[in-house]
Amino acid sequence: MTDKFDLLILAELQQDARLPTPELAHRVGLSAPACYRRVRALRESGLIEREVALVAPATMGWPITMLVLVTLERDHGRIVDEMIGVLKGEPEVMDLWYVTGEQDFVLHVAARDMASYEQFTRRVLHAREQVRSFKTLVVMGQHKRCGALLPG
Repeated sequence: MTDKFDLLILAELQQDARLPTPELAHRVGLSAPACYRRVRALRESGLIEREVALVAPATMGWPITMLVLVTLERDHGRIVDEMIGVLKGEPEVMDLWYVTGEQDFVLHVAARDMASYEQFTRRVLHAREQVRSFKTLVVMGQHKRCGALLPG
């Protein structure tokens, strides 16, 4: 069970996961050893899944971002699982959500250019008969990239 200190720790680490323990402890009002134990417990419990560096895709040669809405022919468990396996293995797919509503998946896709995106659609989406249709939304600007959950 989390308490106010755990929530404060989570809020701070979601902004900067590289905070040294003494600085984190100072910010949340704990001793460094107590803070260290709490962070370790948050990791072990799975509340902190992992700590990663967020890289700007454009700086790595992937300047185009799209959201792709994918509709399957049938929403059957085996087909869904198969598509999840395929999509998870594609480097262009940055995020993958299985959703309710008219579409079955929402993909967050990065591309080097429109030609490479077309190759992706042909190789991954058009090539699979279980994909009924897809719609592409080209991101014109990203105004918030956070990933942090509000404490509480």
